[in-house]
Amino acid sequence: MKKGIDTLIKLRKRALDELRRSLASLENQKAQLKNVSARLEEELQREIKLAATQPEMGNFFGDFAKRIKNRQQEIADEIKALDKKMDKLSQEISEAYSELKKFEIVHENTKKREAAELNRKETIALDEIAGQQHQRKQTEDS
Repeated sequence: MKKGIDTLIKLRKRALDELRRSLASLENQKAQLKNVSARLEEELQREIKLAATQPEMGNFFGDFAKRIKNRQQEIADEIKALDKKMDKLSQEISEAYSELKKFEIVHENTKKREAAELNRKETIALDEIAGQQHQRKQTEDS
């Protein structure tokens, strides 16, 4: 049974590690999307300043600004979708961790029971030896 529990613990740890790697990947994707959105905002601000200094650029600016805003909204939507996935994954991680802890507790309790049983057997053996020695001493004294 001990080997089976050890195997289950290893499997649970691997599954938990995989979930954590997936969450880290999603967090990385979210950070990249935020960076892209920030760069788009910086580009938009540069173009606003450029359009203010060069009126002939004003004709092109409206479409450009609209495309930037649309892309920023798409990124915001992607981030919201990632947040939902991350929330779900965080819940799965919590459940996986809880399951792992249950198996680890069972494993520890099994080890404690085995140690207690071994200690009990040793105590019985030592008591038996002590009893035999006491009997021999009694026999020798008589």
